[in-house]
Parts: sequence; C-alpha cells; structure tokens
Amino acid sequence: MNFSGNKRQKKIAGIFLVGLALLVTGLGVFSYIYGNRCFEHYRVESKVERSDSNNVSYQFHNGNILKFSRSGISEIDNSGKSLWNGGYEMKRPQVDISGDYVVVADVDGKDFYVFNGKDEGISIETNLPIVRAKVSEQGIVAVLLKDKDSNVLNLYNPYVPAGKLLVEIPTNVAEEGYPIDFDVSPDGKSVVTSHLVVAGNTIDNKVSFYNFTEVGQDKNTLVGGKSFGEEMVAKIEFADDDRVVVFREKGCTVFREMRQPDVAAEMNFADEIKSMAFDGDTIAVVTAKEGKLDSQKLFLYDSRGKEKLQQNISYEYDDMQIYGNEIIFVGNRVCNIMRANGHEKFKYRFQQEIDAVFPTSDSNEYTLIDNLAIHKISLGS
Repeated sequence: MNFSGNKRQKKIAGIFLVGLALLVTGLGVFSYIYGNRCFEHYRVESKVERSDSNNVSYQFHNGNILKFSRSGISEIDNSGKSLWNGGYEMKRPQVDISGDYVVVADVDGKDFYVFNGKDEGISIETNLPIVRAKVSEQGIVAVLLKDKDSNVLNLYNPYVPAGKLLVEIPTNVAEEGYPIDFDVSPDGKSVVTSHLVVAGNTIDNKVSFYNFTEVGQDKNTLVGGKSFGEEMVAKIEFADDDRVVVFREKGCTVFREMRQPDVAAEMNFADEIKSMAFDGDTIAVVTAKEGKLDSQKLFLYDSRGKEKLQQNISYEYDDMQIYGNEIIFVGNRVCNIMRANGHEKFKYRFQQEIDAVFPTSDSNEYTLIDNLAIHKISLGS
C-alpha cells in the first residue's frame, strides 16, 4: 500500500481547504468593507432646470417626487417627467400621503382634494375651517375641523356617490382639550388622537382611540385612552391596521390591538428629542443635549419597539427622513446618509443650498433638489 502517496494527497487537500477558507473569509471581509464604504463624491447623471418658484414643496412618494404649492400639485419622476397633476387654489396647502393616495387640505380654509394618480382628483367642501387632514391607504380621509369652542373630527370616503361623510366625532375644547395630532389607520377603521387639556393650573396630555367597526359602534366609537400627564404627545403614526406609534416629548409608545388598545412597548430617553421619523417599519429618534452637537444620539427601533441601533452622530441637519434601510439627514448645504446598520454611506458639503435628497430604485442613485434644478446623482467619483 502507498501510505506516502495518501499522506501527500491529504496534505495537498488540507492546504487547498485552508486556502479556500482564507479566500472565502477574505472575500467576505472585502464584501463587507466594500458594501459599507462611505462615499464623499458624486456625479450628476442628469439635470432638469426648475421652472417653479421657491414656494414649491417636495415630498417622496412611491419612488417618485410629489411637488405642491398654493396653485396645484403634481407627481414627477427623478428625471423631471410629469406623471400626473391636479389644480386648486389654496392659501395654506397641507399634504398627507398613504399608499397611492394623496390628500391636500387648505388649512383654515374649507376645501380638501384627494388624488390617486388615476383621475383628476376629488374635492370636498367642509362646513368648518380645516386644521389638518390625513388619508388612509384605502382613500378614507380624516379631517379635523375647528369651531369657536369645539373641534370636529370627520371621516370621509371621497369615492362613494352619496353620503361621503362617514363619521363625525365632536369634541369640546373646555372638557377634552386642544388637538395636537391624529392619524387614521391604513384600513380607515381606526383613528388615534392626542389632545392637550388645560384645567386651571393642571395640564394633561391625552391619547384617545376611536374604532369604527362593530366594537366601536357599541362604545360610541371611543374604545380606549391613556393620559401622559404633562408630557406632550407631538406626533402619531400608524404602523399597520393594529399598531400605532405615539411620539412623546420624552420617548415613544407603541400601542397594539386597536379594538382594545394596550401598550406593546415603551421607549424613554434621558436627553431631549431633537428629531423623529417613521416609515411604517422603523422608528428613528435623535436625542441631544441642548446646544451640544456632539451629544446627538440616533436610536432605531422596529415598529414593535425592539431596538435595532444606538449610535452617536454629529451631523448638522435640519431634516431627517428614513427610507427603508437608510436614514437621510439634510441641512442647508450638507447631506449625510447613514445605513440602518450604523455605517455611513454618504457625506458631502455642497456649494449651493439644497432643498431635499430622495432615494431612487437604484441603491446608489438619488434625486438632489436645489433651488435651481432637479439632479439625478450617482454616488462615487
């Protein structure tokens, strides 16, 4: 028997396996480093001069760009091509987006419009001045109206021929407080509101839960509530039909089961909240000590309240938005993009003032809007 030959073959095989393991490990390390690299340059792939005024606002919508002003709204792709448009005249247009639907309401006026990109839009006139409007993924619109001593929260279905007003919820300011924020669930069957109640020297912030199924009908639509004392509730965002995120002055609370709401998770922060954002899947919060840029800390949670990331940041920014696995920070002349794993993806200081940076379907391409043009840019030199 040739034992020396077998030994030689085993030795060669061992060396080959070790080499293969080193190669795989090396490729893995390279892929990790390459995939988490930070870009400090970009190139312009295309550019469209802006013909609108600086009074136009922009929002991200379904991979495209929504632009609106006092005289109309339109959706464009990142090359500037118009996809649809709608006309109106408003003094203070306020926009909310959910799925394919867009609502534009005239704050302090009595008109709102609903668009879905498939028709010319539907307009509805209210009987009282509008405070704010929210739209669901089904096109159901919740509108907060104000009177002298009361507020009314109305739910509308713009797409039924008659009886567009579905639900009317009146509230007395003296008893139930001043409205701060509200949101409507994606299916349009629940609304959550926050109110500031002032009684003498006492301040109370309340969150109320309304449900418009058979459960809510048995309780005059009010199915639950919670008091947060003097801690103001600044923002309310639905994650799905049965979960809602309440952004408080010192933290966030996730509620579940809109027919019988209870607390699913609660996050509290030691420092003041500077920014908050939510994309339906991920909660992003930045805290900071007043006036100290290097004290900023970014927290990421999933929509159930489980922590995903906690990391110090030192960005100069005015606006923070989260899009999938990326958080985009935009300042007057700066932009920083961070991946959800904590690795920075892009940092740049521009010579010109910028209005917005939006993602595209390509992971390394973005839409950059400044006061002169809409640019399609690609990260890299």
